[in-house]
Amino acid sequence: MSESLIQTSLLPWQQTQFQRLQVLQSNNRLAHAWLLAGKPGIGKLAFAQHFARQLLCRKATSHGPCGTCQDCHLFAAGTHPDLQLLQPETRQLKIELIREAIAFAQNTSQRGGAKVIIINPAESMNINAANALLKILEEPPAQTFLLLVSEQPGLLLLTLRSRCQRLDFPSPPAAQALAWLQQQPDADTSAVFHLQLAQGAPLRALALMRAGTEQAFGALIQNLEALANGETTPVQAAKKCEETGIAACIDYQLLGVSGLLAVLQGGVELPVAALTPLLARCNQVAGTGMIRRLHDYYQSLVKARKTAMATNNANPLLMLEALFSEWSRVTAFNRARSS
Repeated sequence: MSESLIQTSLLPWQQTQFQRLQVLQSNNRLAHAWLLAGKPGIGKLAFAQHFARQLLCRKATSHGPCGTCQDCHLFAAGTHPDLQLLQPETRQLKIELIREAIAFAQNTSQRGGAKVIIINPAESMNINAANALLKILEEPPAQTFLLLVSEQPGLLLLTLRSRCQRLDFPSPPAAQALAWLQQQPDADTSAVFHLQLAQGAPLRALALMRAGTEQAFGALIQNLEALANGETTPVQAAKKCEETGIAACIDYQLLGVSGLLAVLQGGVELPVAALTPLLARCNQVAGTGMIRRLHDYYQSLVKARKTAMATNNANPLLMLEALFSEWSRVTAFNRARSS
């Protein structure tokens, strides 16, 4: 395996999906390939690992794997010989790893039971790797199960998707997500803020909390405010945000812009108080002009995030400069009306 498995029990909001697979397994109707789809930070990989443990456990019950058999001990140690976790070492999962997975699938189980291959994220496979994987999907060896984890299933080859059963993972209810987050050992009073920042994704919120994200988010909002006021340039703003990282900067802006749009369109409360100065500036423009501009900027952010997560060599600093330039144009009309 490329790394030790994360040790976790089934997350509270995953019971429905787990029970569905359990019923199919007990009736010998479980498909060989599953596409686990959902946005980042809701526990798809943790679910794949938990269900892999269920498949490998010889004494599994309706409550899940037993935790005491030899297979469970091997799993817990990250050394189970009938399990492979494939993750890219860089941004691409290359064909060599898929060829290893094919050989693994075609070999006899070392423990005499099921074999499980987890690919995370599935969209990191390059075209050659994806085409090679079709060999397993078209003629799956007996008792071999593939769990493809994806936050962007639309990027996968149609031929891959058509050969997998899809299992969707929506965001958990806000109250359930917050309750889980507040129960974590290192939770603090910023749990609500980070859950909002993670757009309802509990695992992502926990990672942001541990990383002390509140300060970085505040700095980004200050940058956007300075750009709106004409107090800094896109180049200067991008340089200040460079250390935060392109993905985080885009995600913070997605939260901020979606929060502003929600307030302007529906009269709801701001998700986080740090957006108050930007909302005040947006309110200086009458009518729907700012709403349209914010919506267009949001779409630009979505496209930029896909580019940042793709396997090309996009320059993060130039991407940030381009986005901040567009933000300046979005708020330029605002400045003109308020002058």
